[in-house]
Amino acid sequence: MKIRTSVAAGIAVATAFALTACTGGAPTSGGSAADGEVKGEISFQTWSLKNDKFTPYFEGVIDAFEEENPGTTVKWIDQPADGYEDKILQQAESGELPDVVNLPPEYAYSLASAGQLLDLGSASSIIDDYVDGGVAAYTYDGIDGSFGFPWYLGTELNYWNKALLAQGGVTETPQSFEDTMDAAEQLAAAGIQTISDVPSPKSLQIMVSDGGGTQDVYKDGKFVFNTPEAVAIVERYAELYKAGAISPEALQNAGTANANINNFNKGTVAWATAGPNYIDKDVAVNAPTLLPDVDVTNGFGNPPLFVQGISVSANSDNAATALAFAEFLTNTDNQIEFVKLATGFFPGTKAANDDPSVFAETAQNEMQAVANDLAASQMNDARMLGAPQFTEAMETYAKQQIALAVKGDISAQEALDKAVEYAEQNVVG
Repeated sequence: MKIRTSVAAGIAVATAFALTACTGGAPTSGGSAADGEVKGEISFQTWSLKNDKFTPYFEGVIDAFEEENPGTTVKWIDQPADGYEDKILQQAESGELPDVVNLPPEYAYSLASAGQLLDLGSASSIIDDYVDGGVAAYTYDGIDGSFGFPWYLGTELNYWNKALLAQGGVTETPQSFEDTMDAAEQLAAAGIQTISDVPSPKSLQIMVSDGGGTQDVYKDGKFVFNTPEAVAIVERYAELYKAGAISPEALQNAGTANANINNFNKGTVAWATAGPNYIDKDVAVNAPTLLPDVDVTNGFGNPPLFVQGISVSANSDNAATALAFAEFLTNTDNQIEFVKLATGFFPGTKAANDDPSVFAETAQNEMQAVANDLAASQMNDARMLGAPQFTEAMETYAKQQIALAVKGDISAQEALDKAVEYAEQNVVG
């Protein structure tokens, strides 16, 4: 398959989360890499991380690895933030992909499809040490294997305006999606809006999972998010819109980033979702008078997981060394030290998330410390939403159709069917 064509599908999501023509066959098994001798020179590539903040860290990790493994040399390469997609494509197409490389799942998908990445699921004996959802983010529909070690991660929590909840007679903070829908109906009767965003194919995955179900966006080569469960949720939103539970901005801004956060900061809605550092980095800065009224709870069901990872080239001349370095770089101790610098992110191993106080930035507000603990606690339940084939353009179009259904202009089934049809027509093959 053409690497350049498929990588382009995931560029928007991958770029947003970053700290800042080749034909292939089946993915390469990792058995021989695990059995080889750790020696020789390898190349290691990061994405816009060679700077005053991170350079001493990486130099220290490389020195420690080389000392622990005499006869090895790690050549560190860093690429600028802009143009990383093109650089990866150029390297892959010319057979010069670095031995160990920082790849988000969207990029890794394309390279794995072309047989360019080592299957770490079979190559590494410590794959189970990593956060389950992070490992799953590097497994793909139609491809056997797992192609990245989770490195630094993000997620989202639920945030609540306690004053608005109390004003509407909701005495306990909702703990489930169904609780939230019921609370929204109750609050609407008191003239209070709860919701300032409409569902999307990605958020529908969370909502369905909270009820014990499974909702895929893409499976067995097809887009499949127009399920009865998804239809029922959109229909519930339409009922709540008629009741006054959903802000007009939810429909006007369908597909617009951070629309729900902006409304929550204004104190006009009772519920929003945001990242773990939202209280200290956003509310305290942009809406300080709201601070005493903010509560935080875990994300629903399988909360969203945002992932950056480390992959290994299937064509490395020193595959055992590349694998050993990838494991060393992403071990618990090194991950903890990294996220101490990359504040707001969480490490990719299970053990590293046991105690977020070890790595999280010191909380300036009490609820921020609670948010840190909650985020770490849900890391192993969190899952990457969507699919590499599902682009931001598809997500935006789907939300616009769902907004029409919430408003009552079209049915929920029609909205989701049209979104699936659009995705099928625009998928990059």
